[in-house]
Amino acid sequence: MSVLATAALVLAACTTPAPPRPAMQPLSVAGNFGFSDRNVDDDTVEVTYRGAEVTVSSRTPREDARISAEKEKVHDLALLRAARIAQERGIPAIRIVSEKTDSDVDVQSYPRCRAAPFWGAPGFWGYPGYGYGYGGYGYGYRHHRGYYGWPDDYACSETRSAKGKATSVLTVDLVKAPAASDAVLSTAETITRLEKIYATSTYP
Repeated sequence: MSVLATAALVLAACTTPAPPRPAMQPLSVAGNFGFSDRNVDDDTVEVTYRGAEVTVSSRTPREDARISAEKEKVHDLALLRAARIAQERGIPAIRIVSEKTDSDVDVQSYPRCRAAPFWGAPGFWGYPGYGYGYGGYGYGYRHHRGYYGWPDDYACSETRSAKGKATSVLTVDLVKAPAASDAVLSTAETITRLEKIYATSTYP
C-alpha cells in the first residue's frame, strides 16, 4: 500500500464519528453519561442518572423543549435502573421516596468580525465613529489612523451556542410485601413500560 493510501485511511479513521452508545449503561463505563447507585440501607437505594450534553437554543436554553425532554429522560432512566435493582433482588415493588431532576446549561458567546463594505468619515485617535453603509448606517470597531487618515472598519456580530445536561437523583424504597393501599410501582410493569420507550435510546 502506498504512503498516500495509508495516510488517506488514517485520515478517514480520524474523521469518522464514533457510533452512538446505548444510554442505559454505568457512568463508570460511558464516562460522560450513565447511571450510578448506592445502598442507603438494606431496603433503600439512591440512583443517579447523568445525561450527555445536548444542543439547546442559546436564546432560551432553559425553556428549550430539548432540555425538558432530557430531564424527563434522565428521570425515567434512573427509575428504570432502580426497578432493575429491585428485580435483581427479587423485590416485587418500589416506592419513590424523594426525587430531584435538574439541568445545567452552558452558553458560549464570541464575536465574529469581517471587513465592512463601507467607509466612514475620518476621526480622531481613540474616538469611535459611525460609517455610512450601502443604504444606511453601519457600525463596528474602528481603528483610526489619525485626523487626516481614513479608518479601517470591521462589521462585528455575536455568535452564541448553548449546551445542556440533565441529572436526576432518585431515592427509592424496595418494597418486599406491598399492601393494596401502598403507593408503589410494580417492578415488572415499570421495567416493561420504560424498556419499551428507551430500549433503543442512545447518546453520542
